[in-house]
Amino acid sequence: MTLLQYGTILALLLISIIKPFLYRPLAEKYPARFAADFTSVWMMVVIFISLPFMYQDFTNIKAIAINHPVAIFFTLVKGLFIWFAFRYAQFINRDSTSSTVFFPFISLAIASLTINLFFHENLALIHLVSILGLGLLGALFCFMGDAKRMSRKWLISFGIATFFSAACPIIDHAAISSIGRYTYFVISNATMFVFTLLTGLNYKRLKMIFTTKEVALAGIVGALLEITIIGASVNILPVSFVAFFRRMAAPIVMVVSAIKYKEQTVKNQLIFGCLAFLFALPIILMK
Repeated sequence: MTLLQYGTILALLLISIIKPFLYRPLAEKYPARFAADFTSVWMMVVIFISLPFMYQDFTNIKAIAINHPVAIFFTLVKGLFIWFAFRYAQFINRDSTSSTVFFPFISLAIASLTINLFFHENLALIHLVSILGLGLLGALFCFMGDAKRMSRKWLISFGIATFFSAACPIIDHAAISSIGRYTYFVISNATMFVFTLLTGLNYKRLKMIFTTKEVALAGIVGALLEITIIGASVNILPVSFVAFFRRMAAPIVMVVSAIKYKEQTVKNQLIFGCLAFLFALPIILMK
């Protein structure tokens, strides 16, 4: 791996560790959809700040629409999916922070298998087996981890969040190569922001997003994670690797959740975290 790849992996890990603990207090204080709202607003801030530096990477929309209409369609769909992914993940986070970092193992396995079967990412067999093993571990978490204590309504949200979390990297892989990473980032997040406006974002809530310190900090971190994901995908790291290294924050988040929020026991959380790390070793150590 190159220095750029290692730096990207480190950034993904650090932001993925910090994010759940910034979003958790907000999940307890505000409706779940508010996470999608404030994240979409800060995404637009990131876009406006980055435009002067990235405009040369912004591909002509008219040409893309003519040459890649399917990619444009799925990019718009991605914008909607991000909003719902944030909403349902926040619903989960309100009661179980460790679940917010563990359910994505299931979606990671679904996404990686789909990408390799239909989009020919061509991961090595040992890498694919490792990722599928993480998916099975995620499923086991539903029965033996913190997710087992949750209500039926919560588990339905768990399933919905898993679907959206799996769909997003699949769309990333299918669309980014056709329209470019930055153009894809702008269109998908502009779609998310428009959907936020159409579904209830008002002046009072918008003001809170910028003036409430804890909301602003969470929004900035959430936006940084998303732009790092898009920036890394396809050209720096395979999409499955990007999704994978995000998930490697799970062992740390789970142990802290056990101590801070009394989610199961430290031993139970450590077992799942260590097993996740063991499944990860082939990807970390083998080329």
